[in-house]
Amino acid sequence: MNPDLLLETEKLTRSWAQYEATWLRSYLVAGVEDPRINLQSILSRHFLIHALGQNRWDVLMAQEYRFASVMNWLSGVTDITEAELRAAILHALRNRSDNAEGLEIPHYVLQTFEALPAEVDVCAIPNYVEQFLLSPERSTNQAEASEPELDTFCRLWNGQLEAHFPLKIAVERSNRASCRSSAQVDEGPVPPLLSLVEPACGSANDYRFVHSYGLARLLDYTGFDLCQTNIENARVLFPGVRFETGNVFEISAPPKAFDLCVVHDLFEHLSLSGLEQAVREVCRVTRRGICVGFFQMDEIPEHIVRPRDDYYWNLLSLPRMRELFASEGFYGQAIHIGSFLSHHAGCQQTYNPNAYTFVLEAR
Repeated sequence: MNPDLLLETEKLTRSWAQYEATWLRSYLVAGVEDPRINLQSILSRHFLIHALGQNRWDVLMAQEYRFASVMNWLSGVTDITEAELRAAILHALRNRSDNAEGLEIPHYVLQTFEALPAEVDVCAIPNYVEQFLLSPERSTNQAEASEPELDTFCRLWNGQLEAHFPLKIAVERSNRASCRSSAQVDEGPVPPLLSLVEPACGSANDYRFVHSYGLARLLDYTGFDLCQTNIENARVLFPGVRFETGNVFEISAPPKAFDLCVVHDLFEHLSLSGLEQAVREVCRVTRRGICVGFFQMDEIPEHIVRPRDDYYWNLLSLPRMRELFASEGFYGQAIHIGSFLSHHAGCQQTYNPNAYTFVLEAR
């Protein structure tokens, strides 16, 4: 590794080492970043499901996009913890009114409520909006709040994946041959055990939901992060899962070692030379497909470099990132999150107008 990237590695490590384990454990898993209702996290899970060779759940996926948009709005309503406000919203929805005592209710929320509960081709979707509004008064402390309605699609996906892949893979993840051998005695289709790498995995921020949604048993997962505290947190949460201290500038794996790669909120924090090296490494070790979530991207001709203390907060150029991945043999779709929500859920609101997700395949 060249000296500049070594120095950048030291700075990045230092910038994360300052935080305590408790803070890191709750970072990027609440509010609009809650992977249960964050569209970019949802898209990355759908990317994994499609990689399993399954297109049978497209309708269920579309329902989850609506779920994310509506539950983000409900969760973000000021004073939603107050029973009187929740009752007023529910009364308005039941009466097809777009106003709850002065609170304007978006059309997509009304439209979704009217369509629930719903029967789709694979399962029944409950009226999670009504359940949310009827639930007991919530704590104002988000860490203590019980929000089972946000787990609606966790339960649905678990049911679907368990029904379609009814295999109990109970052997060590590293012994893939043994997994397949033991699976032969079970009924039902044998799932491909896809290898997945996640750079900058944090404290298992997104893996928690890959696991709770029933996907983890179908994956041979490796997560790595520069921050040792993040890795310790992840190992406590998931003993036996492969979490390692590692550097995206120099991934400790041979070429094409992994079928898939998922990356969230990483590339904007790197220098331009670091960005190029990280993309080269991610593409080097990935064989089939990559899903990347960006939080600062725009359709501009060049990257805008914005140093911040020991790292960066760059605004990345969509065409330049397309070109960079294409130069490494990966092509695909660039999804603007705001436009996607508008098209698929009728939602004109987005938590971040600069959020994009790339879904790429090797060619």
